[in-house]
Amino acid sequence: MEAVTQLLKPATDYWLLTDRFKDIEGFLEPIEGYALHTIAAFGPGKGEIVEIGSLYGRSTCYLASGSARNGRGVVYAIDTFKGSREHQAGEQGEQAAITTDGSTLKIFLKNIATHRFDEKVKPIVNESSKAVSEWSKSIRLLFIDGDHSYEATRKDFLHWSPYVPESGLIAFHDVTTWDGVTLFYNEITQLDDWKEVLAVGTIRVIQRLPHVASE
Repeated sequence: MEAVTQLLKPATDYWLLTDRFKDIEGFLEPIEGYALHTIAAFGPGKGEIVEIGSLYGRSTCYLASGSARNGRGVVYAIDTFKGSREHQAGEQGEQAAITTDGSTLKIFLKNIATHRFDEKVKPIVNESSKAVSEWSKSIRLLFIDGDHSYEATRKDFLHWSPYVPESGLIAFHDVTTWDGVTLFYNEITQLDDWKEVLAVGTIRVIQRLPHVASE
């Protein structure tokens, strides 16, 4: 029965995490969250986890729980918490917290505290393009889930990918469901430097390949 127990463990972990974070509002599906949790816990490389776009903290908690599982540091959550274009009044992803209060930061911090990740999450309340000017650390896992337009996704990638070393990972959310993200992702996967290594729901993960010197 030991072998059966081991085979069932991932399913049990998935169920427990789904139940644990069901109170956090957000657009991330449980299976996508479990994928983030798993690569945060067991993914390759050394360095930090950086999340661009946190909103209410659902994905942040999945990442933090994975990192905490193996004692692998904190999650840096970068967001203005004022919402992207799609979260504003009248838009496809309109959020009441933004249209009424102008920010999701209070809810985000409450969710982080409720799930006891105060020591595992470091919020950076700023625009991605400004936060990067003060960044200098290696990033083993970068999660891009901010403004979903093509140009914003491209900028997030260009600003932050230089800090992702060989074997490091970059995850994108909403590939196939948002045109801007999808278009940029399809372009990136055509480059020789990156290879898709995981696809779960609308999560896509690429890995930086070793540099091959030209002859």
